[in-house]
Amino acid sequence: MNKSKYETYLYTGIIVEQNASGRYVPKKDAKPNIWRTGKHTKGKYVSFGQVFLTENNQTIAVIAVENLPFNQRHAYTPMQRWTSETVDNDLLLPYKKA
Repeated sequence: MNKSKYETYLYTGIIVEQNASGRYVPKKDAKPNIWRTGKHTKGKYVSFGQVFLTENNQTIAVIAVENLPFNQRHAYTPMQRWTSETVDNDLLLPYKKA
């Protein structure tokens, strides 16, 4: 891979928000959407349910990951950065792709 290319992945996720206890939970009526890693995305993907920030500072929990061919990356919105926060799996299972 040359220096100008980087690994690209698609992340399907849903908007999450913090509850009164400070835990992330899916936002009411959240619908899955897709983002991708960008050249300047900070941090690394670790696991299902991990929370990332979009470029608009929305908090999103990952429910699916797939490879994205580098030359198709411009069709998707890049994400900003990963956090160390996660959402409990049982809260996300209803949204998980089949």
